[in-house]
Amino acid sequence: MLSALSPSTVLGVPGSLALLAAVVLVPILLLVAAVAWVALRRVDRADLPVALLGLAHVISALCGLLPWGRPTPPPALPQPAADDPEPPAAAPTVVLVRPEPTTPAVVRSAE
Repeated sequence: MLSALSPSTVLGVPGSLALLAAVVLVPILLLVAAVAWVALRRVDRADLPVALLGLAHVISALCGLLPWGRPTPPPALPQPAADDPEPPAAAPTVVLVRPEPTTPAVVRSAE
């Protein structure tokens, strides 16, 4: 059994475990860097904030590939603002016209 002070440890972690972690982490980091590089080269400067937020979604999804990682939901993408929002159409108004109630003949004669 290896002790913590053994020369085959890196920061108190056995060398084989450190090598395994490097084998897992380096390709994931290279994948993230490649996706970011391709995405940021193709996006217009005006769309850069939305592209960075989308890249955050991709990185969060890739965190699920890590054995200890849990993807966290990044903030929602902003909705485009309408240039000229039209007011909602008013519901049609219905007016009921009823004839005036007539008073009975008995009441009229008492007046």
